Amino acid sequence: MTTKERIGFVTVTLAAAFVGGAVSGHIFAARTVDAAAAAPRMITAQKFMLVDSRGKTRGEFNVTKKGVAQIAVFDGSGTLRAGLGVGSEGAPALGIYGIDGKPRIEVGLTRSVARVVLFDQSAKPQATLGVAPDGQSGIGLMDKAGNPRASIIVATDGTPTLRLGDENRGRIGMDLTPDGRPGLALIGTDGKTRASLTLNTDGAGALTLFDASGSPVNSVP
Repeated sequence: MTTKERIGFVTVTLAAAFVGGAVSGHIFAARTVDAAAAAPRMITAQKFMLVDSRGKTRGEFNVTKKGVAQIAVFDGSGTLRAGLGVGSEGAPALGIYGIDGKPRIEVGLTRSVARVVLFDQSAKPQATLGVAPDGQSGIGLMDKAGNPRASIIVATDGTPTLRLGDENRGRIGMDLTPDGRPGLALIGTDGKTRASLTLNTDGAGALTLFDASGSPVNSVP
């Protein structure tokens, strides 16, 4: 998994938009039945709509042109507030929406990555939590523009990594090796390490400075 994937765990929200609106017609022609036994055992349709006493759409169950089976729930004003969808390839997602219809919370499973995404009022992702198929887990924090700024990753071997970044890339990295040795790296605007502070296997500390090309030029001790 790449660094970008480890920091983000961010994917798109539900695979298709939920569409509301007043009921424009009947799916089935009305019939009179004399007994419950005459009721059909199976009903087939491409869309089901639930309306309130005023005829306002409050729920919808359908399959989109992209093959997404979805359930949408609307509030009294017709704004989408919750949705559950499953793509044709099998990826499920649950969305919670604000009073303006914009996504605020998403829970999903994409390419076997379990994820939770939290959005601000502008529908920008601000925090993510994910677990990869191999057991690697991570938390990501974004700025107002949706850029990844901080992440904590726990690798499959149990070692943690902390990354802090500017608007473009990671600038500070802290990690712990499998044998328990901590390390700190300072990274330039070009993505190359310029300084590192580590502990050697004998427990002694080491400071290493790097040139613009990323090659070590000085070390203490």
